[in-house]
Parts: sequence; C-alpha cells; structure tokens
Amino acid sequence: MKFKKDYGDLLLHIATTAAILLSILLWIFIMTSDQRFNRINQPTAVKTSTRTSRSLYDLYAPTSLYGFKDGRLRQLYDERHNLSLEFINEFKTVKLSLPRVISTNSLAYQRRLNDSRLLQLAFPDQLTFTTFDKKLVMRSGYREFNRIFLSASNKILYFGNDKTNIIYKMNISGVNFSKLRQYAANANSQVPIRFVRFKDGYSVYYQNAVREKVYSYLVIHQADSYFVSRLLGTASVSSKVNKDNQTTYSLNYYNRLRVPSRETNDRNYVYVHYQKNSVLSPTQVLRDSVYYVHRVGLNEQDMHFFDADGSNITYTNYIEGIPVFIDDRNVQLKTNFLTDSVRVQFNSTNFQIPIPFDGRTETLPPTQTVVETLMNRGISRDSIQKIIVGFILQNDNSHANLINLVPTYFVKVYGQWRTLASWKNWNMTYGSNAQKEAN
Repeated sequence: MKFKKDYGDLLLHIATTAAILLSILLWIFIMTSDQRFNRINQPTAVKTSTRTSRSLYDLYAPTSLYGFKDGRLRQLYDERHNLSLEFINEFKTVKLSLPRVISTNSLAYQRRLNDSRLLQLAFPDQLTFTTFDKKLVMRSGYREFNRIFLSASNKILYFGNDKTNIIYKMNISGVNFSKLRQYAANANSQVPIRFVRFKDGYSVYYQNAVREKVYSYLVIHQADSYFVSRLLGTASVSSKVNKDNQTTYSLNYYNRLRVPSRETNDRNYVYVHYQKNSVLSPTQVLRDSVYYVHRVGLNEQDMHFFDADGSNITYTNYIEGIPVFIDDRNVQLKTNFLTDSVRVQFNSTNFQIPIPFDGRTETLPPTQTVVETLMNRGISRDSIQKIIVGFILQNDNSHANLINLVPTYFVKVYGQWRTLASWKNWNMTYGSNAQKEAN
C-alpha cells in the first residue's frame, strides 16, 4: 500500500510539473503570436525608431513588369517574390555607362514593346538618368525614360521613353538578373494585355474583363503633435486658428504646417517651407522630393514614386503592385517645388496590418469600355493621358481603423487623376478651362 501511495504521489508530482511547464509554454506562445486582431483597439502611436527610410532606389523602383508567355504579352506579378525589389537590389550595384540613343522612330519603339525576347520594367512616369547617377548627364530632350527593356544579357540594358519613342542602349557590368528572369517566368499572375498609346505614352489595355481582389488593412493616423515635432521641432512653435477652423502651426516665418480640424474625418496636412527664390532642374526636383518624403515620417514600406508633372512629384503606396488612392483623385503625398517655397501635401493614413483575404473581388470592364465611356461623356480620346487600375480607399463600417482597398479604373485627363465614376459625373462646363490649364 505504501508503494502504491508513493507511486501515486510521484505521478501527481509529475503531472503538476507538466501542467506548470505547459502553462509557461502557452503563455510564451500567446505573448509572441500574431496580434493583428488583438491590436485593433490599441492606441495609434507608432514607434518611429523602428522605421527605416527607404533609399532613393527603393522609392524610384519600377512598379510594373511585363513579359511574353505562349506568344502573348502579359502583365506579371508574383506573390512569392517581389519582382520590382529583385530588380532594384541588383540595379543598386550596377556600373552604368553613358546611354546612347539608338532609335527615335515610333514603329521601332512599338516593335521593342512587342519583342517576345525582352522583359519590360515600367516606371509610372518619366525619370532622368541623373536621378540614379549624377554622372549620366544627357542633353535636353534625351535625358528621360520610363521603361527598361531587359534582354538575356547581363551586359546591356535598353531604356525607353514612351512619350518621345526614344530608345537608349547602355553597357552595364557587375550585375546578374538571372533570378529575376526565373521569377518572372514562373510568376503566379500572368494577365494577357496589350499596350495602347494615349497622350502621355502607352497604357495597359485589358481586352477582356479582369477580376481584381479587394484587400483590407488596419490603419492608424498619427496625432498632430507627431507631424508638428517632425516638421517644425518642439521649440518656438506657435499656433493659430484660421477662419476655416483649421490650425496652422508656425516656426518663424519659414516653416508652416496646416492640420485638419479634429471635428472632421479629414486626414490631409499641408506643410510649407519658404526659401530663397530658385529654379530646380528635373533631377533636382526628383531627388529633393525624397528628402521631404523621409521627413514627413509616414510608413514607407510600400511607398513608390507615382507621377511627375513639372515641379509636382507624387508618391503613394503600392499594394500587390497596384497604386492606392486616398479618395477618388488624390494619392498619399505630393511635393510642389515653387520658386520661393516647397509645398508638401500628405495624408496621415499609415497602412499597418493586412487582414487575410476573404474572397471579395471586383470585376472591371475591358479598357475599351472605359475609353468609350469617357468619349460618350464628351472627353476626346486625344485628351486621355493615362489609364490605370488603382485601389480607392474606403472605410469599413465594422471598425473605425479598418479600411478596404477597392480596385477601380483611374484616368488622367487635363492633368487630373480621377476615377472613371468621377469623370462620368464631372461637370463638363469646366472642361474647356481645365483643358486650357493642361495645355
């Protein structure tokens, strides 16, 4: 009996010890597991010390990749491998030579676009060669590009300008794009497309209806004090309220930050830095705008260059390779370089945690339907600058910090980006004035 009692005590001791160890393991698991749903109601402060500013190469990375499969041109995207990142990581180390013009003919350019031997990496708008390397000085009219043609060789790159039909050839060394070619060939999304020319160059043309996913994210909005501290500092800052019930913070005469009213859902800020009169080159505008992207302090993980109109440079987030619009016409951040000031308009929305895809999709019509809709609205085909698919940000009613990214067509006309629905409802009495301003 004593033996049975001692044996029972031993088993009880072992079971108690195992229970304690299991409790410790479960506690560790819970504390270190994915908190994306538990964090919904947490405070919206962000530890900026964990953020790292993206390099110029990252912000000015190509955002689209195209190639041929089964004899058809396709838009390529891979969820497993970031094709743009794979290219830019190699491109950072490339040794570039001065590009030389090999063609200015539109037919030759179209043949290049339809060359099945080439991969194409497209930027959303024109960049200058000196953006990446100040030594690549080209004369006016021959310094911009928005497309890179990648052949089977690691010693040559071809650059193209959709707007002018110029093709450049550049000798390179010190890189190997073999992984990129492999990833592109096996990309899990290969949508058939063709390129059609509009006013500002070539746009992707979907010949059939396309189905795009609706994504959801948890977002945060920084407090006004965060941006005041980053853009103005913490000393000698005064504030005043203007007639529109918006607060303007000032640091002496040279720096001002206008913040939205707390009584509205407006998240748009305007920062102005006054400076001596100056006229910047296109490269200086592109390079200097990067400084303000970093200084604002938004999450830059998925942010890329989006559009350039003279002294205006805009950036936005790209989710799954698609640009995000904050509303039916505005992207995340815009820098405007005037002769006596720099004006930065930005939205404080920070994309934090992706919610698992729930199966929702939107079916978009063929691109030809978009063109016909615009023309029926009184917008001539010659006025269409670009057509793209983008996400429009919509609040989810189930939670204050949850948003949905809904795919739709965005069209640039008269220098303005708007959704197709917005252009359909646009007051055409403004058409002539807008067209004069664009010209």
